[in-house]
Amino acid sequence: MLGELRDRGKEARERILAEARGRVREKAIRRAKSRIAIAKRRIEDFSEDELEALVAEEEEKLLARLWQMPLAAVLVALGLS
Repeated sequence: MLGELRDRGKEARERILAEARGRVREKAIRRAKSRIAIAKRRIEDFSEDELEALVAEEEEKLLARLWQMPLAAVLVALGLS
């Protein structure tokens, strides 16, 4: 019974993480498309590898921001900001 409960917890965690990764990926794709448009270029001008690099860069930026927010909240709560 305990093992079953543990398995459900793992499955739920994986499902939530997969959904979060998908949302971050979607937002990164939108941001990469915006960067391309601002540069007055077309998506077709880029190779698959270049597009993947752009999206990966945007994902890194988003994840860095997500990690900074909780840290800033803790600093504010402690009066260290």
